Amino acid sequence: MLKVRTRRGVWATGGLLLAAAVVGAGSAGSVAAPTAPVTIAVLQGNTAVEAYGGIEAWSDYDAAEGLWHVLVRRDGQISTTSVLSASKAIEVAVGPGPSGRPVLAYLSCAGKCHLVVSALNGSDPQAVPGTQGASHPTVWGERVAWVSGTAKVMTSLWNGADRRVLGGAPRRKCYATETIRSKLVCEAPKAPSVEALALHGRQLALIDTFILNDGIGSGTTTEVRIEKVTGGPQRLVALLDVGEGDESWLGPSWFGGEVYFYEDTVGAPGAVDGFDPARDTYVSTPAYAYLTGFSMINSRQAYEATAPGGPTPGYVCGHCVIRVSAPFAFKPSRSLVHIP
Repeated sequence: MLKVRTRRGVWATGGLLLAAAVVGAGSAGSVAAPTAPVTIAVLQGNTAVEAYGGIEAWSDYDAAEGLWHVLVRRDGQISTTSVLSASKAIEVAVGPGPSGRPVLAYLSCAGKCHLVVSALNGSDPQAVPGTQGASHPTVWGERVAWVSGTAKVMTSLWNGADRRVLGGAPRRKCYATETIRSKLVCEAPKAPSVEALALHGRQLALIDTFILNDGIGSGTTTEVRIEKVTGGPQRLVALLDVGEGDESWLGPSWFGGEVYFYEDTVGAPGAVDGFDPARDTYVSTPAYAYLTGFSMINSRQAYEATAPGGPTPGYVCGHCVIRVSAPFAFKPSRSLVHIP
């Protein structure tokens, strides 16, 4: 599941991305593969979008009211939900509930932000206890997960039971310096942040960023990690040192037990990458559009938000669209974990 994320070069206020984003779990449904990208929505405000099971959800701005509303697209029809409107964009996710039917998980920020789960139309809202100060919600079955603060990942059942802290951003990293290649330097990363979460069964994928004094690029690193909601060691899936190309991962997004993510760059070719945890294998295909969000629909296509231009200072996406990508042609690829 793609959630809202901040990344180097994209400017944010109050923890919400000032550009359109598509995030979330891989959809269980499928659509006929078009021969070219197909636009499914034009965004009126700067927002975030998530998809699951043929359902897309996002919040959009109503200029006449000066408020944001949560919208859902199902069977090609867009409708406004009964989720309470807000003065800022609403972080919303969609995933399977206990019965398997899609439900919403969103942030209500009337006071301190907390996580709420509801039906797709916004009815029967249930506040999840113990989620005050939450961001980046995700839902699967009876379980939700969210980010507490900037780098701590939490999970619980809808009723607040079985609450636990998961790994989140790494607390210690080791690297070889530019001057002493024969010796690893280990330190606590600076400014750790978890940018996105995606639940899939008992697995959670996350994207994190942090800063190291490793002398590479700006020192910022972005990763894709997987861990079990029951706890235990994390699995590092992909790693990027952010340089002049402003590289970052978009997603993560699950489909068919595999996790996918988009390597977003400015002024250079990117890629759509996939990882199969069961086989420890990777696939990849070239990508060239600058995106602000990415969520797999099936094994060959994704929902994506395209933006005119790149993440320049003060950049705001005023003409973004959500579209279904052209079919991907994946090929086996090497590991995306390269530790200096």
